[in-house]
Amino acid sequence: MLAARASAPRKPRPDQLSLRERTWVGGLAGAAPDLDILFTLGGHVPYMENHRGITHSLLLMPVWAWLLAALAALALGRRHPWRAYYGVILLALFIHILGDLITSYGTQILAPFTNWAPGFNTTFIIDPWFSGVLLAGLLASLYWRPRTGAALGLAAVTALVLFQYSQYRTAVSEARDWAQSQGITDYVAEAYPQPWSPFNWKLVVDRGDRYHMALANLRRDRPPHDFGDDAFLFLRLWSAYVPVEQADWETFHRYGADNQEQELAREVMATDDMAFFRWFASYPSLRAVDTRNGDQCVVFEDLRFRLEGMSNPFRYGMCRADEDSDWERYRMGDNGERSAI
Repeated sequence: MLAARASAPRKPRPDQLSLRERTWVGGLAGAAPDLDILFTLGGHVPYMENHRGITHSLLLMPVWAWLLAALAALALGRRHPWRAYYGVILLALFIHILGDLITSYGTQILAPFTNWAPGFNTTFIIDPWFSGVLLAGLLASLYWRPRTGAALGLAAVTALVLFQYSQYRTAVSEARDWAQSQGITDYVAEAYPQPWSPFNWKLVVDRGDRYHMALANLRRDRPPHDFGDDAFLFLRLWSAYVPVEQADWETFHRYGADNQEQELAREVMATDDMAFFRWFASYPSLRAVDTRNGDQCVVFEDLRFRLEGMSNPFRYGMCRADEDSDWERYRMGDNGERSAI
């Protein structure tokens, strides 16, 4: 929407969209890629495999822009030819895809030719600073100067993301320094943005089948106040990120630390039913071998989305009644609850 207003001509010609038309068309087109939610009609796994897929593809973006432009021209009584809508829709789609790329989830920008899904890891999926800057730019555009306000909003949010990228580089460097201080030589250092602050990061040292992770704030020089486990989620998250020097590094295992569990975990992870999770998860880790419900469940989670005090939404596993039974795939909850997928 901001991009549509910032790029509007000062005096549109009769064959061009007005500022109001650009705003509405750009706003609606910018939300169009999220129509991939329709894949949920086919089940949870098809949605996981196609979320941020073909609707977020840079290769297909011109095709979607043409299709939406043709639909807009038809829906609005052919007041303008489809070409009048094409540019603003193409821009809106690109901004949406770029906005998803800066997060950690992953976006299949080359679909349908590959399911490679990069993420720039600069911005948390729900970022109040990012959203606040966009809102300020929109308000400035609506109530001050349409083009200038929108352009300033875009410039400000670009500056914010570049600043977040600088913090990402610092966080990766901190993870690398810790690994070297521990004498670890074969590893990949990574960092993931965390809630509420551009200084909150999850530091990761990936050693293949073993991960070391810590939550840290890059600017704090003293521990935050501990609000306790009964505090509101915001307060619990706020106090989870300590100064880098005081970070509590935890070790997680892809297949568990117990030899017997490892054999079972490897068997389950290698099944065809877990192929979607092998593709999706950046840090798959055995959470538990659970027998609370009378059968045997092997539960994995993607540590990328593990947040303090919150349930991990990406937790999957396989269950069977006994060793002679077939494995069945489930989405797993915190307390043994599960739903077939």
